[in-house]
Amino acid sequence: MKAYVKLMLPGFTGNMDDVVIYYNSHLNKYIARRKVIPKYTPSNDIIKDIFAFAKRIELSEGYLNDCREYIFQFNRKNRRQNRAMSTWPNVFMKVMRATMKSYPDLDLKTLTREEIIAKNLPCRSIYESINVGYLEKVHGYDKLDNVL
Repeated sequence: MKAYVKLMLPGFTGNMDDVVIYYNSHLNKYIARRKVIPKYTPSNDIIKDIFAFAKRIELSEGYLNDCREYIFQFNRKNRRQNRAMSTWPNVFMKVMRATMKSYPDLDLKTLTREEIIAKNLPCRSIYESINVGYLEKVHGYDKLDNVL
């Protein structure tokens, strides 16, 4: 919504009902726009915990390469459906969120690589994650078996 006012009180800015008026020095004019109330966004603590976990255990280069290969195959398969992933954190986040949903008693703040391997959790490799159903099957997924 663009509002044009011929005569504006100098220095007037602020809110009126559901309209915000302010002076934009780059455009050298007053602007009136609809007041937007931000919508509720849930807490991102789980995302911070997941990436702090990834940083703490230092993911292996083989696992990251498997994530990249999965992305390549996923994008190749779903190109026509306009579904795509771009970087390895997309895959890692999807796997870890599904793991947390399946095993709600896991604590990412104290979990270690050795515990993941000892408990035989599906997030230890992309191949296991696909077999359990955390990720969609792609061509050649049986080669993606590098461990965290």
